Amino acid sequence: TNSPSELSSRIAESTQLLEEGISDKLNLLFRFLFQGLVGLGVSFWYSWDMTLVLMALSPLVGFGTWFMTKATGEAEGLRANAYAKAGGVASETLSELRTVAALGAEHKQAQRYVNNLEDAKKAGVRSAARIGFANGLMFSSGNFMAAVGFIYGSFKIARELDRTEWTDPEGKNTYNCASAARLVPELQDNGTIDTCAFKGGDVIIALFALQMGAQGLGLVQPSIAALAKARKAAYEILKVVERKLVIDPFSEQGLKPARETCQGRIDFENVHFTYPSRPDQPIARGYNFCVEPGTTVAL
Repeated sequence: TNSPSELSSRIAESTQLLEEGISDKLNLLFRFLFQGLVGLGVSFWYSWDMTLVLMALSPLVGFGTWFMTKATGEAEGLRANAYAKAGGVASETLSELRTVAALGAEHKQAQRYVNNLEDAKKAGVRSAARIGFANGLMFSSGNFMAAVGFIYGSFKIARELDRTEWTDPEGKNTYNCASAARLVPELQDNGTIDTCAFKGGDVIIALFALQMGAQGLGLVQPSIAALAKARKAAYEILKVVERKLVIDPFSEQGLKPARETCQGRIDFENVHFTYPSRPDQPIARGYNFCVEPGTTVAL
């Protein structure tokens, strides 16, 4: 069953989830997937060994990004549920404003609305700490990966400079692949000193390509989750639209009185009734009365 006061809010929320799952999130899924794959490919191309070292830390970056989006999504969900209940109270009160005023229940209904808003406030406060932690984890993990990459790249460049070190026959000048490229490029042209197989630019490209790839793969999960939520939202919407009523007023089945014998007299004998959504609150408690033909009776 669905509460009439909350039905409109929940249908609107489900419609929004369905729209997000089949519009932007579907586009972002392919974007972040290719971002991750291309980032890993570029990083391996420029420095496969440094990429392997940093890949040990890439799950930390991906987890930070995933946890950030997860914490944000859960916070929005908690607030949406709280606001849906508050909206249900407001809709119920406004639709039955005369009854509320006749019973003098304005303050009570206002307090119910405030209590639901208080729940939304508490949900926001609880989620703020998680979002802050997730935000810090995402950026700190990226900075930690950058630090490890710069340290490893620095040692690799130092080994490359030591490998290509060359001293002239007079013993006055010593060059390596980096200094020779700037000062005496002819030493590299004639093959005396090898060119640098690994440069500082390779460190930067490999490092940031891997960072972008790890962040892209970390952002794939929210898009997949949005698609799953869209499927669930579509199911909830269709379940409301296509559900079979327990009491169907348009049904053609059941006993029908014959036109020849029907006199228009209606007898109620010991009628009991409760709504399916509130079985503990009986509406009819043993009705017994008769409606004569040609008369009008108001219940």
